[in-house]
Amino acid sequence: MTIRQAIWLADQTRPNSFDPELKLRWLSNLDGRLNEEVPGAHGRAADFSGYDAQTSDETELLVPWPFDDIYVRYLVMMIDFENGEFARYNNDAAAFNRIWQSWAGYYTHRHSPVGTTALQF
Repeated sequence: MTIRQAIWLADQTRPNSFDPELKLRWLSNLDGRLNEEVPGAHGRAADFSGYDAQTSDETELLVPWPFDDIYVRYLVMMIDFENGEFARYNNDAAAFNRIWQSWAGYYTHRHSPVGTTALQF
């Protein structure tokens, strides 16, 4: 999923008046956390310096399909939080956390920490 697609889908899901640059910052913070906490925990963090106004909106985000809905869930969650819609925020946070855990489990299953070998049966 690209930056443009994530923002467009979030805007379709939850119409809002937040500036696209703010949503880009949210995506940048999320990919920074995802990169450090999942691949980084395996010694495989990518060289990531964040997204800014110079970043192409066609840039691919870190988490691939079929887990890429994490970006839409996160943006919607942040929109609801900033709007003070806390019941919606809590529902969105639960969906976001399920996707995060699913992706983290998938990543962990597929990638051994650097410097180790996978068990062979």
